[in-house]
Amino acid sequence: MSAEGGVRVAVDRVVTIEYRATLTNGDLVDSTERCGPVTYLHGNEQIFPALERAVEGLVAGEERRLSLSPKESYGEHRPDLVRRMPRAQLPPELTLEAGKRYTVRPPRGEPMIFRLVGIEGDEVLADFNHPAAGQGLDVWAKVVAVRPATADEVRRGTLR
Repeated sequence: MSAEGGVRVAVDRVVTIEYRATLTNGDLVDSTERCGPVTYLHGNEQIFPALERAVEGLVAGEERRLSLSPKESYGEHRPDLVRRMPRAQLPPELTLEAGKRYTVRPPRGEPMIFRLVGIEGDEVLADFNHPAAGQGLDVWAKVVAVRPATADEVRRGTLR
């Protein structure tokens, strides 16, 4: 409990929040605007860690803004993940367009997810970085409600 009498956000508290996360370029990553507030068990890795850090110690009605560096969010853009590969490695029916993202499943192996940078002769230049790599993340969060978790919720590590 705080001096004001409100329950503070801490491990094993049931927390209801509203939030908005945008990349530094302004693109929306996630928000509760359409779905309404989200309720979770704090400290149990049920939401993005930065969002948990943003509301740690707050009481209902308080809000906080947090800016994360690229390293703390989606990672730095890595030039070594921009690679040349033979066009023949991609399905022949695939229509390629620079700037577009593709997911290709080889006969054996993990799916390849990339953004096509360009086509140069019989080769393609593919960027395997996450689309948000190199950008920071701006997070706004507001605590709507906080209550102690029940013994059963703590035992299970989840709500209901």
